[in-house]
Amino acid sequence: MSDHTALVDFVLRSNARTHVFLAVADGYNSTQELLDRDFASKSAVYNALAELQEHELIVTTRSSHRWSLTGTGQIVADHIERQHQIEAVLGTDPDYWQTHDVTAIPPQLRMRLSALTESEVVRATETRPAQAVRAIEQRLLNTETASALLPIYNERLAEAASDVKFRRVVCDETVFQEAADENGLRELSTIDGFRIADVSLAVTITDDSLLLSLPTLDGDYDSQSELIADTDKARQWGKELLEDYWASAHSPEQYASIQS
Repeated sequence: MSDHTALVDFVLRSNARTHVFLAVADGYNSTQELLDRDFASKSAVYNALAELQEHELIVTTRSSHRWSLTGTGQIVADHIERQHQIEAVLGTDPDYWQTHDVTAIPPQLRMRLSALTESEVVRATETRPAQAVRAIEQRLLNTETASALLPIYNERLAEAASDVKFRRVVCDETVFQEAADENGLRELSTIDGFRIADVSLAVTITDDSLLLSLPTLDGDYDSQSELIADTDKARQWGKELLEDYWASAHSPEQYASIQS
């Protein structure tokens, strides 16, 4: 266990320590302010301050007697904040995360799911079976540029994206074969922003949104639900996800050479 993780556990093992520590992180820097928060008894607050100071997570100046986080304390506070944000993402739609395979997301980006805190999952219903596809379609119709990871080819979405300028596209082998059959391998080979890889999740980054469709636990593509986030931090997370796939993907010429 890393030192900062051990310190995170130390803070979170006590409600009083957690409340006092996070209050200091939020700017409540006098002992009286912390006592006035009334989240623990007076003795519990004093004990928490002493324990946090002993572990070098907080420090007080002799002149002002004000509490502040140490450098280590700030790192621990950042870790706890990210943990809370990830819990918020998972809590928004627990069923989605319980029934989908997150291993399609690289580990370093799974650790940053907090970027999706303002996302929502749009699902198809019996009365609106095309609701998820429609949500994607609307965002494709309202964007000028996009980048995408494509595990399957969807004719309806392809039509909606006909006027979109795609900066980068990483598609699965089966999608590439369909595109090659329709457009010709030579034409595809001239597209700089087009690569082929083993892709199991669908991602589209538009001018305003991130669209994400994870595979089910069985590995099947899920056309019935779509996670959508209309924030800059979600779009940046999506760009980094696509970049990870892009880095190991093959250009059409490389792919043709491997297959020949």
